[in-house]
Amino acid sequence: MLIKCSKGMYKVEKNYRDAFKVEEFQEKYLEECFDRYPYIVGDISSNILRLKGFDDNPKSNSFYKNIDKYIEDSCAFGCPYFVLSRIHSDNEYNKLLENDQPPITTDPRFDITSIQKENFDKESLILKTTPKTKVNVVIDTNKLNAIPKGELPADLVEIAKAEKNTANNQRKNQAPQKEKEPEQTFVSASPDFDPSKKEKKGRFNNNRRNKNR
Repeated sequence: MLIKCSKGMYKVEKNYRDAFKVEEFQEKYLEECFDRYPYIVGDISSNILRLKGFDDNPKSNSFYKNIDKYIEDSCAFGCPYFVLSRIHSDNEYNKLLENDQPPITTDPRFDITSIQKENFDKESLILKTTPKTKVNVVIDTNKLNAIPKGELPADLVEIAKAEKNTANNQRKNQAPQKEKEPEQTFVSASPDFDPSKKEKKGRFNNNRRNKNR
């Protein structure tokens, strides 16, 4: 499909999911950004058209043979997109017009085949009844929250015995400690009172007599 618009002449190489609209393309197209590119790719995501230019330089990151990779990696999965190749002259346009073919509108990478549901035949459905039985549930209260009993491995038993014997030996080897005698405390109102010095009765009596005199 060939088009002529205010932004130039183009051949629509791919038009997946009818993405190309001339009016939207002309609104988004900026001459200073895209005039130098021979290929223009447009993709639509969230009803917003985005344009990107590609050139014919194999050493460039925007080489036109990387268009498929760009659509697969940088565009939303299965989004509508179109690919345009620029027509540079009227002679070229007229030659292409003689052999004009419709653009590619399918992409096997994103086409998802719908699953057909099988019809459900209600008449062939047969319901069978099952005998009703009384449920007998027995709960053993002795086993509720019970800790399961089990035997320790032989190596752990030996380690426990060795630790127990070591603790018993340490208790036996420890010498019994003597009980400390309770200390006597003295309380006196006299500042010169010294309990380590015992006063003689005679001296105490003489002092008392002198005070009485």
